[in-house]
Amino acid sequence: MSRSLEVVPSGGLLRTHSIWLAAALSLSAGTAWAQDEPPADPEPGADAVPAEPEPKPEPEPKPKPVVKTEADAKPEKKQLAEEGAPGPPIDSERPLRNLLKLTVGPLSFLPVVLIQAQVLPYVGDDALAQQGDAADSEGFRLRRGRLGLELQLLDQGRSRVSVELGSREDGAARIHDAWLAYVGLPFFQVWGGAMTVPFSRSAIAGSGDQSLTERPLSVRVMTPGQQVGVVVRGEVAERALIYDAGVFNGFSRTDQFFGGYAQNYAPFGNRFEGLAYVARLATEPIGALTPTIADETHQKPAFGVGANYHYSDGSARGIHAVGGDALLHVYGFHLLAEALFMDVVPKSDPEEPANAVAEIESLGIVTEVGYSILKDLLGVTLRFEYIDSAMGADDEGDNWLLGSGPTMMFFDGMVRGTAEFQHREEINGVSLSNDGLVFQVQLVAP
Repeated sequence: MSRSLEVVPSGGLLRTHSIWLAAALSLSAGTAWAQDEPPADPEPGADAVPAEPEPKPEPEPKPKPVVKTEADAKPEKKQLAEEGAPGPPIDSERPLRNLLKLTVGPLSFLPVVLIQAQVLPYVGDDALAQQGDAADSEGFRLRRGRLGLELQLLDQGRSRVSVELGSREDGAARIHDAWLAYVGLPFFQVWGGAMTVPFSRSAIAGSGDQSLTERPLSVRVMTPGQQVGVVVRGEVAERALIYDAGVFNGFSRTDQFFGGYAQNYAPFGNRFEGLAYVARLATEPIGALTPTIADETHQKPAFGVGANYHYSDGSARGIHAVGGDALLHVYGFHLLAEALFMDVVPKSDPEEPANAVAEIESLGIVTEVGYSILKDLLGVTLRFEYIDSAMGADDEGDNWLLGSGPTMMFFDGMVRGTAEFQHREEINGVSLSNDGLVFQVQLVAP
């Protein structure tokens, strides 16, 4: 029986184990290779777990808009004010006017033009231009014809020369402006030559910047107008304080009150008038007023208040004058109030002949209200004046005046037409027929 048992050789057992080991290694390698391969796309309809989307980068926060405050805007306003004469900054609401400037290197040139032509269809029989009325009779009138040139040297210097062409009674041309100015510092500027005397707000405003055809009559007859002299002026703290101080050739008045001041540019020097001293203080605390009396550009609320004084030490008489004024602009509405007082005192030893031998005190009061219905296009104005030419006497020199009418403007106000009815009433004495109706067409630049 023992011989019948078959003995398996050891080599076969080893062979069998080797086959199983090779199969196991082959299966393990295939699994590992399958793990390294990317997963196959699922067949259509097969359930598959969607891959998580990659997170999107968060957008960078947008910068917040910078809101300029009043403090931020002040440097711009100051820079604009330094570029010109003491006064309001350049009016950005009127770009056509700014286009008139021609700049060549450091120099800028600006034309000066003022033409005022009038049609008078009605004038009272007693009207007299020498007494301040619109004209002597119906007809046509060239009120002003002015031509000149202004130069600017960077922001340091300015000069202007302009002439009136045939606007006087004798038809002769005469100098209106001829001055030089250093304007490098807003708080200290020096002006010299023939210029407007800084006395009265309505007088300082240009002839082309009035709300009606003319300045108030009391302003025309009680302010010096133009004269030769030197002025120091400036503005402090964004026009919170505006000052003028000047010395001029003396002011000479005509013998008639309504004849006003004589305009003498002293071509041969100062002979008899002596010297005149002028001072003005003003403020525009909440914003600069535009140059015009009326609020033609509908500016934000702004107001100005001023006071002025002058003394003219003439050889025949001394003239003291004081005045105060206020102007308000509110979104097209304007209100003007002005008062002037003048005291003329004859000298005891005059060096030139004079008809006035007694002291005369005069008073003028102006109130004006208006509204610009359409910005830079249509406005209306109503003005009232009271004048007492000699406060010590009740005579025909005591007047009240009423003027009113509309104004239409074009091309940033450079072209305009005004219709004004003027009524004048003598308080004492005979009531004169001296009313007038005036149509005026005006071209002004800048």
